[in-house]
Amino acid sequence: MKNIISMMIALGLMLMAGCAPAEDGPQDQTDKATVTLLPQDGTSLFRSETVNRGETMGEPSYIPNNRKGYTFAGWCKDEECTQPFDFTTTAIEEDITLYASYSRDIILTDKGKVSRVTGASLSGESFPNPNNTHIQWNLGGTDLGIIWEMSNGEYGILFGDSYGSDFRPVGGGPGPASDWRSNVLAFSDNTDLENGLKFKSMLVSKSKPDRALPVIERENYFAFTYIPTAAIELNGKQYMHYMYWEVGTTIRADQNYSSLYCSEDYGQTWSSCRGKISFDTDSYFAMVGYAKKPGDEYCYMLGAQSGRGYRKSTAKVARFKYDDILDKSKYEFWNGGKRQWIRGKESQATTVLDGTVGELSVMYLEEYDRFLTLYFDSEKYAICYRSAARMQGPWSEERILCKGHDSRYAQLYGSYIHPLSAKKGSEKIFWTISQWQPYNVFFMEADVNYAPEY
Repeated sequence: MKNIISMMIALGLMLMAGCAPAEDGPQDQTDKATVTLLPQDGTSLFRSETVNRGETMGEPSYIPNNRKGYTFAGWCKDEECTQPFDFTTTAIEEDITLYASYSRDIILTDKGKVSRVTGASLSGESFPNPNNTHIQWNLGGTDLGIIWEMSNGEYGILFGDSYGSDFRPVGGGPGPASDWRSNVLAFSDNTDLENGLKFKSMLVSKSKPDRALPVIERENYFAFTYIPTAAIELNGKQYMHYMYWEVGTTIRADQNYSSLYCSEDYGQTWSSCRGKISFDTDSYFAMVGYAKKPGDEYCYMLGAQSGRGYRKSTAKVARFKYDDILDKSKYEFWNGGKRQWIRGKESQATTVLDGTVGELSVMYLEEYDRFLTLYFDSEKYAICYRSAARMQGPWSEERILCKGHDSRYAQLYGSYIHPLSAKKGSEKIFWTISQWQPYNVFFMEADVNYAPEY
């Protein structure tokens, strides 16, 4: 026994002196650094990863459990989580500890319709109709109402398939109405959203100032339509993402595609960008929402497959620098398995929103430091929403904002956030909703509150 103890002491002294036998001792670790990951979720658990010194590392695959009422918001260099760690550009030179940050989740509460946006008021409606588009611009029926902010102080509002003043609601959709246009565009500068969404003007021609003019004229009138899905201003230019979509039965579905139009004069004239960028029939960026975050150099694009959720599409996310919107080779697609943005390879994009995602919009809410997305879930027959601190997630659980089984919102779809309600200080969101039965657009209101920390 004494010999064994003596051998153990001797071995301990050799290790302390750095004289351990070469064949039994640890390998040289001077070229390695340890990254310790602290979840800060009330537990004492932590993870660690070893990386080569002087190199960057991908974002860890370890995602801590969310704190109650919060979602994970990324890793930070300081315990107070004021300094996010950039895995893309930061080389790791020494052992470091990173701290999990969390973002408070939010809850929306539907407050009902504020006003009618398009078409003629129906019997029994008690909310205002400030635009009377059927009288002023020969616009009796339409849908969507995609809103974006322009730097000239106005908001652009894009609508889908549109019909003349002879439009009458039928069992669903437009019925035998005249003057079918694939899309039309309105402009608004009002900021008093409590009293409705009011138009300043619509895109028209000089020869017909009382007729809303299409942004994209129809090429094949009976077979295809150009449906806008999103719009954004980048570096003073306006961009509209649209679907070229089959409405007949004689054209091959693989001829469907999505692309962009651009305007350099605040929406007065537009030019096609299809020669520079397009997305094919089965792309998860056939229907998208754009989002910008103050101080972030990227524009984000949340996308789903074409259709209104009947394809049971999930959603994926991409990002690009403002100047690169027309260069798809410079788009970066989030891959959740590899935990990194992958440049130029759309096929590498992975799901960030599961379930069924139809027409969607997404916006960064400055007051709550979170991204919010609204979308149509055809399986739940509802407008649903989720929020997240980062576009790549993790996103909060799916919640229902309003249901189509509610008689006020029968045959609902489409949900587009007004950018003014995303500004600092706003505790409400205003948004547009479409209904197939009256086939028109309405302006909606919802309260925003923090989720309980249960």
